[in-house]
Amino acid sequence: MKDDPTLPPKTVKLRHLSPVLMLLILMFSTAWANPGGDRSPEDAQFAFADHLFQQGDHFRAVTEFKRYLFLYPAGTKGAEADYLLGEAFFQMKSLNEAMVQWEGVLKRTPQTPFREEIEFKTGKILWEQGREEEALSRWERLAQAGLSSSLKKSAARAVLWGLLKQKRYDSARLKLKEFALPIEEQETHESYFKKAEELPLKSPITAGTLAALLPGAGHLYLERPQDALIAFSVNGLFGWGAVSSFLQGNIGLGVLFSVIELAWYSGNIYSAVNTAHKINRKKESDFLDSYGLRFGLFSSTPSASGLNMVLQHAY
Repeated sequence: MKDDPTLPPKTVKLRHLSPVLMLLILMFSTAWANPGGDRSPEDAQFAFADHLFQQGDHFRAVTEFKRYLFLYPAGTKGAEADYLLGEAFFQMKSLNEAMVQWEGVLKRTPQTPFREEIEFKTGKILWEQGREEEALSRWERLAQAGLSSSLKKSAARAVLWGLLKQKRYDSARLKLKEFALPIEEQETHESYFKKAEELPLKSPITAGTLAALLPGAGHLYLERPQDALIAFSVNGLFGWGAVSSFLQGNIGLGVLFSVIELAWYSGNIYSAVNTAHKINRKKESDFLDSYGLRFGLFSSTPSASGLNMVLQHAY
């Protein structure tokens, strides 16, 4: 059949393409109306919150997990959303909010499938808050749990780490015997205990005494040659200026140089003692970090579905 010559050319083309256009419109309208395919609104809400969490957008994830829990208080993902809400706070370093959230979960739903993860992480928060004995108690309770626990070994390692940080080496050795850890791992822990006891720390008393006897000597003991040179030079300069002024009868200038020298001399002693403490803290911190990394303490990578906290273990 020929085209109707009375119709405009553009109208003819539209008429010929109308089935294709209708199909495209139908496809796009269907996708727009139901972007998640067969996903329910509840599943879509949780998936969005979990997506934000996995992308590291924890601030927005908090809002979306709260929205899910408000809209679907009896939702199928309720326990997981409750846990991940606290985890989002934890990742944001909002430790008080994370503690309140997780403690609330344990009170409302003591049988939550995430109880072990919550116990372990709240122990970490307690430690960060300076409540070290409470943290150790919580980790030990998890480590000594009668039932099989995916976090028993991690909790045992956390207890040992905490005792090492507190320099309670004998207690750490006693706990090591109580925990059900592989023999090879126990030997590795013992080697770390020995290293901790034998860390080459600097004596603040020795550093301060040497600095008092000879400005700069304390820093030289601490292996800070530049600081030693500065302390020796400055103190020597002002000391020489004070003596020289007094010998020349310039009492006022001599007193001024003496006051300045006294300040530098005192500062030299304080700096030597303080530097010794800083060096020791750095060595102990580096050692504990290496110990923690060796046994995968506190590192976690949420799974794609957010179902579990996966701890990185050495064994």
